[in-house]
Amino acid sequence: MESFRQFLVQGTKRSLLTLSALCLLSAPAAAQSVVVDGVGADERVALIDASRAAVEQVAGTFIDSRTLVENAAVKLDQIYTKAQGFVTGTEILAKEQQGGLVHLRARIDVDTDPDAQLMNNLSMIMMLNDPRIAVVVREAGGGHDRAAESALDDKLLELGFSHVVASECTAGIDLSGLGSAASRTAAGQSLGADYLVLGRVQSQAVDISLPDGEGGSYRKTQLKSGHARLTVDVIRTATGEVVGTFTESAKGVGTSEAMAQAKAVEKASSKAAERLEEKFRHLGSEAGGHEW
Repeated sequence: MESFRQFLVQGTKRSLLTLSALCLLSAPAAAQSVVVDGVGADERVALIDASRAAVEQVAGTFIDSRTLVENAAVKLDQIYTKAQGFVTGTEILAKEQQGGLVHLRARIDVDTDPDAQLMNNLSMIMMLNDPRIAVVVREAGGGHDRAAESALDDKLLELGFSHVVASECTAGIDLSGLGSAASRTAAGQSLGADYLVLGRVQSQAVDISLPDGEGGSYRKTQLKSGHARLTVDVIRTATGEVVGTFTESAKGVGTSEAMAQAKAVEKASSKAAERLEEKFRHLGSEAGGHEW
């Protein structure tokens, strides 16, 4: 192991001047370069290990200690598992085979462009302090629309929020009584949520008819056309204040009214999930402008 350390030191010294020039001339302007070690069964796996170590190191310089709650390791691990997607360049500085494993040291460029996915997720989690978010969507019949709730939950988890309230917990919320700020505050507080994402779905389906080519008349087909409208309010539960609202509509086709409506709701929920991302990024930007 001592010989490997010497080998790494020598390799690093030989590369210092070259690396300095490369950093000035060719490194991406919106990337942070770090030197890390990696170990793996082969060079590819060792580089994957080094990539994760690099992203961990870069993330550590941006994540404020105030966000390090008890499950911080799990929260950040969701980002680290996608580490290679945040790497813009690699250079192997030293490599050695030891005990059947490849040990290497590499310079890794991690994308730190303000608009990069890594920085977006890290800054949003940091500025909002990874809030606890509950999603409830009411269908026309008054019950929960599980498909819409699931789509919005999945988007929040994809963004890196780790405190999304499970659907089993939100199932007991009476959606008929959430018309006032007080009731919304009470519902959010009963779930321990900082934000309540409250949605309302309206959907319908009609027959699809096609011209029969005889005198301008139409004939019904076996297909149905569904239309769904999903309105979403983002509510800060501490005050009951609506901090964001939007509506998305979509259409779907199926062989039954239920199938056509379900497809339309699914598409509207997917579009709403993208809008939800915009709202929370905006909230994160606003939060970043305040003193803690």
